[in-house]
This record gives sequence, C-alpha cells and structure tokens, in this order.
Amino acid sequence: MFSSYFVNMDSIDKFLELLDLKTEIDVFCSFRSPYLMQAPQAEKGKACFHLLLSGHCQMRSDKSVHRLQAGDFCLWTQGSMHQIGDAAEYSSVQVEQQNGILYRHNCQQDPSLQMICGHYRAGNQAAAGLLSLLPEPLIVSLKQIPQLSALSSLIYQEALARHLGSATVIKSMCEILLLFALRHLSSLPEQQSLIRLFSDPALSKAITPIFHNLADNYTIEQLAQKAYMSRATFARRFQQLSGMGVQAFVRLLRMSMAAKLLRQTNLSSSQIMAQIGYQSEAAFFDAFKAQFGTTPARYRKNLLANG
Repeated sequence: MFSSYFVNMDSIDKFLELLDLKTEIDVFCSFRSPYLMQAPQAEKGKACFHLLLSGHCQMRSDKSVHRLQAGDFCLWTQGSMHQIGDAAEYSSVQVEQQNGILYRHNCQQDPSLQMICGHYRAGNQAAAGLLSLLPEPLIVSLKQIPQLSALSSLIYQEALARHLGSATVIKSMCEILLLFALRHLSSLPEQQSLIRLFSDPALSKAITPIFHNLADNYTIEQLAQKAYMSRATFARRFQQLSGMGVQAFVRLLRMSMAAKLLRQTNLSSSQIMAQIGYQSEAAFFDAFKAQFGTTPARYRKNLLANG
C-alpha cells in the first residue's frame, strides 16, 4: 500500500511535533449488547479516540453514523459529542480502577465490544487550530496494515493483563498509533484533507521546506514554483485540502512552535522570533498576541506560574 504512493513521513513527524500532543488513556470499555454510552463535547484542542480491540459497535454524531469493528481506530479531531452503542437508553455500568487504568463494563464475560478510549491534547491554542484541520471523524482500519494490527494486539494484551505500568505502556503505543494512522491515511489517493498534503506529489514538494525550516520566508509564488503550479492553482489547491490559506497555515505553525519554545526552553523572544521567521519584533509580538491574547513574556510567566 505504502509503495504505490509517496508519503512524506518527515513532514508528518514535524506536523505532529508542532501539535505538541499529550496522550491520555481515559477508559477500557467492555460491553455486551444492548448498551449505550456518550462521549461529551470536548474542549478545543482535545481530540478523543477509540480503538476497537474486539467486537463491533455503532458510533454516531449529529452529522454521521459509522459502523466500526475490531481493529478500527476512530479519532474525533474536534472533540464532537458522539454516542456509542445500540441501545435506546444509557446503560448502567460498573467502574473500577487498577494500575492507572479505568475499567468500565456491564458484563463479566462474553462482551460484544472491547475498546480503549483516550484523547490527544494539543499543547497550545495554535496547535489546537492545526489539530482541528484534520478530518472528523478520522477512521483507520488497522487490520489492513500489519504493523498497526500487531500494535493493536499488543495494546489489547496489555489492557487485559492489568500489569503495573500498563497505563504508561498503552499511552506510549497510542502515540505511535496516531503517527502510523496518519501515515496510512495520507497514502490514500481518495483522501482530500490536510493530511493529503503529505503525499500529494506536487504539494508535498512545497510544504516540506516549510516544515524543515520555519525561519525561511517563502512567498506563495516560490512555493507554487516548487509544486510546479501557477500561484492561483497552488493557492486554490492548498485551500481545498487544508481548509485555510497558505499564509494563515504557516502562521499557525510558527505560533505553535513559538509557544512550544517558550515552554520548553529559556530562549529569549528575539531568539525565538528569529527561529520562526520574523525579522520584526513588533510583527512577532502582534502575531503572538493575536493568537494567544498576551505577550510572549507573559505567556511564559503564566506557564511557569501554573506549573
């Protein structure tokens, strides 16, 4: 599957790096039909995911209905409220916690569904904006991909074993799972969304330099030339796939990197602005304040104050 389409994994890595995601495992569910559970609307920047480990289920929101089976990975990139199950009303369940994992079940044996539920949280407001550009729901069938099928089996075994440290192991594997899921989706020719940028033969040539060095100030004309397109065609195609203009997209990338550097390093504002392509301190401060509602110095101070 991967050999038939070019997939720029390095750009996907960079994109995930700029999302600055934190992974959390929320619950392991084990249900026998009939059952019904609801995932409430999540705050911006929180993408809920479900990994079906055995059985099948129906998952629906106000906009769509999906029939999922064992091996399917479903990511709600905008955290939209959705329901899981086939019952007419919500089911009573038992809840227990062991070794850092919350277990929710309505039966002791022969479940018709077992799944891991968790979420990825974007590291800052700009990263949340980037995360929301991904399609929702984002669904990948892991059975089609040997590496992901094996990873799903390992997660299943770890959840059932309930060992010390199982929560940490599952969390780490779910981080890898997202990377491979995006890799697979970007390789599909019918995919028409932001992640298609990573494998589109023309557009990938234009976005790769952006991800490699945010300090470079490419014009739309220069990027269009790299994609062997006219300026108008490049801008239109980019808008169709990403949902926003080239300059707005690059600005989000830069602001997310700025926020990450403010949190993770002791670099000064002038050093950070140079790393992300701003020559004017005033322009950097204006862009940062427009995105985060405060100055870089106060942003860092608030981060330190909140631990």
